[in-house]
Amino acid sequence: MRVTPSSFTIAEYCQQMSNKSIVVNRNYQRSNKVWPIAARSFLIDSILIGFPIPKLSLFQKTDLRTRNTVKEIVDGQQRSHAILDFFNDAIRITYKGDFYGKSYSRLTPEEQQRFLDYQLSIDIFVDATESDIRELFRRVNSYNVPLNPQEKRHSTYQGPLKWFIHEQSNKYAQTLKELGTFNESQISRMEDAKFIADICLGLNEGLISASEAKIDKLYKQYDESFVQEVDYDTLIADAMDDILTFRDQLGDELTKKYHLYCLILAFAHKRRAIESLQPIFTSDSSGITDYQVTRENLSRLTEAVASGNDNGNPQLRRFIDSSSKTTDRQIQRSDRFRILCDAII
Repeated sequence: MRVTPSSFTIAEYCQQMSNKSIVVNRNYQRSNKVWPIAARSFLIDSILIGFPIPKLSLFQKTDLRTRNTVKEIVDGQQRSHAILDFFNDAIRITYKGDFYGKSYSRLTPEEQQRFLDYQLSIDIFVDATESDIRELFRRVNSYNVPLNPQEKRHSTYQGPLKWFIHEQSNKYAQTLKELGTFNESQISRMEDAKFIADICLGLNEGLISASEAKIDKLYKQYDESFVQEVDYDTLIADAMDDILTFRDQLGDELTKKYHLYCLILAFAHKRRAIESLQPIFTSDSSGITDYQVTRENLSRLTEAVASGNDNGNPQLRRFIDSSSKTTDRQIQRSDRFRILCDAII
């Protein structure tokens, strides 16, 4: 077997798909589930921006009887169909970027040219058997770093919640890094996306113990429809603005992941009473009425956690204790959440 690295422009690739010199072999299809429009839109948006996309793999075969050579798509059938559909003006972009709402025909001439000239990286397998192809992918998969739970969710689900969390993580990744909540390595493994998914779970179900299974269930529940998208976007945005407003008072302690989780929900709940959180702390939706007192209260909590000194204050002792171990359990989360809500005046 020989592997020949190659590249085609999208114009060349779509032309060959149209004249059947590049064809689909369903035997290589890993899933019969067709990509939804959100996933296809994201791919096209990536191409138009100029980002690289994963390499395609073709299996070149020559029919001895007809002497015709065809290339079967081994890896990249969904990507190929998405590209061809956009090329044929059959889909429009729903991803909320610069090209939102556009089909190919609605692109400017410069954008059309950029799309057609985009270079697809391709590996062409020559002199290979189906057994060779099978063994190839077994070996490739054996070298891959196993996906963590959040990466698995991101690759499994293609519904509106997945894309909402993707947009939110893009929006706040740099802020979360600058706050010290996550480092670059954690962000690259989608720990920030998991954090935002956990926030959505808190808004949806209230404070529960951290649970991969619960987040999986949330993705599944909202894989077809996610009507809370606008509300959750506003709640998270306002809470993040509040966090930046009080950044100096949070220090390095209250920006840790387990504190920031409760703090985002507390700010959101104080601004607009969230039904799932009302049993834990009753909010009148008054928001922040005294910024100076809130600054003093948050500074006191930060100092207490940093020093471990409660100064004889029972509430500070509960906050210290709930921040010292099993920080993602329901009881500890609820204690911190109540105390933070009390601190936001």
